[in-house]
Amino acid sequence: MTFELWLFAIKRLAQTQDAAITIFNQLCQAEKDRLEEEYNRIYG
Repeated sequence: MTFELWLFAIKRLAQTQDAAITIFNQLCQAEKDRLEEEYNRIYG
């Protein structure tokens, strides 16, 4: 993988993460708690 391709991929990943964090922060606390419980059940 070239450096340029790697850099592009990392940039896209960071933009996706920023968008996900923005959306998550706008959820109500009950939905955040539900998502955290689901995450812990799957990956915990």
